[in-house]
Amino acid sequence: MLYLKFTFLLLNLISFSLCQNRRRQNYQIEWNSSNSFFQSNKSSALNVRLGDTIDFLCPHYNQSLSVEYNTLYLVSKIDYHLCLTENYQPLIQCDQPYSSKRLIYTLSISKYLPYPNMPEFLDDHSYYFISTSNGQKTGINQKFDGLCRTKKFRLIIDVQKYYRRYSINHNNQYRMKIQKQLSNETYEQYRQWISSSSSSHSRRLFSSFVFSLLYSLLYLYSSLL
Repeated sequence: MLYLKFTFLLLNLISFSLCQNRRRQNYQIEWNSSNSFFQSNKSSALNVRLGDTIDFLCPHYNQSLSVEYNTLYLVSKIDYHLCLTENYQPLIQCDQPYSSKRLIYTLSISKYLPYPNMPEFLDDHSYYFISTSNGQKTGINQKFDGLCRTKKFRLIIDVQKYYRRYSINHNNQYRMKIQKQLSNETYEQYRQWISSSSSSHSRRLFSSFVFSLLYSLLYLYSSLL
């Protein structure tokens, strides 16, 4: 029982430490329906943490016969599935594919933003981005279907607290894997400690067990930075 309480406490401590010490990440997304990221059968999703930033890179070409014009909208979950943007203003219009300077929309994943008209984010929430443009310059302001429907051009951003992985399921599997590894590494020492009848010997084994567990956690922590 003491072992379980001790392990639970250490796992929570390292989770808190990882949460506090992870460096902020910057993600760059080619906001273009031809991006392979949007071609899978499943919904495209990106897991981020508060403090991260995301750069949406508009289509940009030197010379090309095939040019895409699109928009970027933040919408509700319902309108994400309906591919509908009638009640929203675009975050950016990608309407300058040949400009000398590429159009980029930078999204700060933050609770409190000093700029007006910028979305605010909360952890443990999902946010939905789509483009209903049809890809043509004349259809850049289209408010329904478009590339969202024909090319699955939509994105879910999941704001999380702790582990950074590609889905919530992967996060849970990753945490379970860590817990299993730690349990396997310390189980034999724990069994010896329980079976020992000498209290002094038990204390020595317990000290060894604590040292080994702490070493494992510190190694895990350094490998994840």
